[in-house]
Amino acid sequence: MMNTIMQLITNTAIISLGAGFIVGTHNLLKIPHQLSTLISLYLVFCIGLKGGMSLGVVNTCTPPLILLAICGIILGFVQPFINFFLIKKTTKLDRDTAVVVAATYGSISIVTFVTAITFLQQHAIAYNPFMSAIAGIMEIPALFSGLLLLNSTQTSLKDLLSICYNILTSKKINFIFIGFFVGFLLRTYQGHIIPTSVLWPFNFALILFMIDIGIRIAHQRAYISQFTWPLIAFGIYIPIITGSLAVALCRLLSIGLGSTVLFAVLIGSASYIAVPAVMCTQAPKAKEVIYLPLALAITLPFNVLVGIPLFYALAKYVL
Repeated sequence: MMNTIMQLITNTAIISLGAGFIVGTHNLLKIPHQLSTLISLYLVFCIGLKGGMSLGVVNTCTPPLILLAICGIILGFVQPFINFFLIKKTTKLDRDTAVVVAATYGSISIVTFVTAITFLQQHAIAYNPFMSAIAGIMEIPALFSGLLLLNSTQTSLKDLLSICYNILTSKKINFIFIGFFVGFLLRTYQGHIIPTSVLWPFNFALILFMIDIGIRIAHQRAYISQFTWPLIAFGIYIPIITGSLAVALCRLLSIGLGSTVLFAVLIGSASYIAVPAVMCTQAPKAKEVIYLPLALAITLPFNVLVGIPLFYALAKYVL
């Protein structure tokens, strides 16, 4: 438990976000918009690249896992719409911020996923390596849902087709797909030498991105009053509900214990890299002071300390 808490306290994203908040509070630094855009493009490209590289374990998949991957894509697409409905019914967030929160909780957290893998290894529980590919795939659908929600003020077929076209031609969405296909093509090339050379600055870019977000949060601290108890509750009950439903789905598909825990963690987690990296330019009016602390300060610690053991106990009981 203490090791887990220390991992949370020393989490790079959390430390960088806090540093950015302090810097922003005292107006000590401002990251140029062009640099911020370049960093976010690089991050979403790397996210796609990692997803494509993870498909190198496709030979380990089974028909139930293929069905699970399809279900994960569908759930990732549908969940933001349900989240958005709940947020609008229980909070007073503006539309743009509500959309980003909804999309955040439809995507996944790689940090939580990796922590769950460590948990399984500590308990000597096997899991299928194809779960890494499912994780890579599940980062993307919620982005489409979020952009649809963001632009769906009109509902005619012509408008819907126009929205879909704008989403598919969005620079950041294109960078994700380009990265995905590049990663897939190079997944076995000389032991990942080329993909690894592209990915090595990822952590440094993430630090700069989180510092930039922290600065913006500091500038938006007047809106902290919108961080209400119903919103905090949302960050806790959504992971429990969706993670539990994921366990039930895995039970129907006869998925193994380890893979079930990982799928529940994926469904029950919240993105703090992919969705913010895309939405920071697509929804500039959305308040980072709401959606990032909710994912990083509420849901991430909850899932690491409570969610993973809870999903493990539930999966062990029903399987």
